[in-house]
Amino acid sequence: MALPKYFEAIENHLEKYFNTNDEIIVFDEKDSPDFHLDIYWIKPNKNRNFSILMSNGISSNSLNVPNENISKYIELCILLPKEWELNNENWKKEENFWPIKLLKGIGRYPIKNNTWLGFGHTIPEENKIIGTEFIATILLKSKTLSLEFQEIKYDNDVIELYLLFPLYYDELEYKKQNGVNKLLDLFTNENINDIINVKRKNVCKNI
Repeated sequence: MALPKYFEAIENHLEKYFNTNDEIIVFDEKDSPDFHLDIYWIKPNKNRNFSILMSNGISSNSLNVPNENISKYIELCILLPKEWELNNENWKKEENFWPIKLLKGIGRYPIKNNTWLGFGHTIPEENKIIGTEFIATILLKSKTLSLEFQEIKYDNDVIELYLLFPLYYDELEYKKQNGVNKLLDLFTNENINDIINVKRKNVCKNI
């Protein structure tokens, strides 16, 4: 049975950037309510002190984008510190599992709502993300990953890979009022990188 085109494109992309020295674990979705959505865990190595969680399946659907300049195919990723415990059964613990849950939930959001997602979009949470004070998530382009890695060739199209980055309430409100670039300026001024840190500074707390 031939692999779906989107799946083959992502597999070929990963082969281009990672080799046999890289360990990649697949959290294979056993029960899919709509479309099949796996999460790849690209483990840290001696040259990379963080994990990459990356979706594979969102691009099986084309999104309802407002114009042809916006890619109608996306996948999502989250960067985790190397200490984040996903080995053995530890990934099932709520405090460890929420990044996977976030990828799956936001990955299904545009299909459920017949809409699209792109740079700067924010998705609020009903409750704070467990074990954190984060209340929303923003889609960004990673500064840690290369721009080339964040564009996956897919026939005559491109699958855009977006980074999910959790926000505090103050940061969400600031972004709504001032725009994504002003928020990113604050992150830069405070040397906030895009690897998840549940204890990181709230850059809008005193604004």
